[in-house]
Amino acid sequence: MFKTLSALSVAAPLLFGIAHAQTQPYQAVGEAHDLTVDIGGGAVYGFSANGGDPEKVNAIPWIDFNYKNRFYGDALNGVGYNLILRDRLRAGVQIRPHFGGNADGLEGLEVPGLGADLAGYAFYRVGENFSLGGRLMHDVSNVSNGSSLFLSAGHQDITRVGLLQTLVYTRFGDRKTNQAYYGIDESEAAATGLSPYEVGAGAQNVGIAFLMMTPIKKHYAIATFLNAERALGDVADSPLIQLKQNKEMSYRAGILVVRRFSR
Repeated sequence: MFKTLSALSVAAPLLFGIAHAQTQPYQAVGEAHDLTVDIGGGAVYGFSANGGDPEKVNAIPWIDFNYKNRFYGDALNGVGYNLILRDRLRAGVQIRPHFGGNADGLEGLEVPGLGADLAGYAFYRVGENFSLGGRLMHDVSNVSNGSSLFLSAGHQDITRVGLLQTLVYTRFGDRKTNQAYYGIDESEAAATGLSPYEVGAGAQNVGIAFLMMTPIKKHYAIATFLNAERALGDVADSPLIQLKQNKEMSYRAGILVVRRFSR
């Protein structure tokens, strides 16, 4: 997946709704606790946090915490704080990681390494359980020195199987961000044989995700998810995207088992 793997860290909350729900003003489900910690692991296709091949099934550990719905965090999505915590509105700040990419054997391709974004977000609940909002991010680790925007519309529903979250989203990047993850400069082109490619500011992709949280007894749960995403605009035409197995399309799926500790 080349450079584009780092951009997938932005989608990690879509894959793991345990942490994603902490920024969303959905109606509360279950017993409230001052502190919760979830520990577990599972398998995922379409994502690798350590620069491995995302087109394979990879094992993934999981740990997250939530303190009074104010302070929260996990290894994939970083840490955050809800500055505004109301029934229908959540807004706050986060430090979010960017994971390193995979050059997939292309010598001379400069792959962005591990980085971090400073983000501000706001989400508002419309009706019973629809959430609308977004997140504005800026790289603070000198990986791209760029900014990006994430917008989403989500819905939460209680089914016979468990708690179902559905999310439709789109993502935009400025020129620096898009070029860092999807562009090819002159030196990279000379080393790899690919054509130079300049990426301007604009839409990166649009996607849809489904996540089901199924409780098992009192303290355990199984999370299963499906995610499909399509690259857009200049990003879709990047040679790095066209070299992918599914070109403009990305697919992710997985299963995660967690044990909750609370007080």
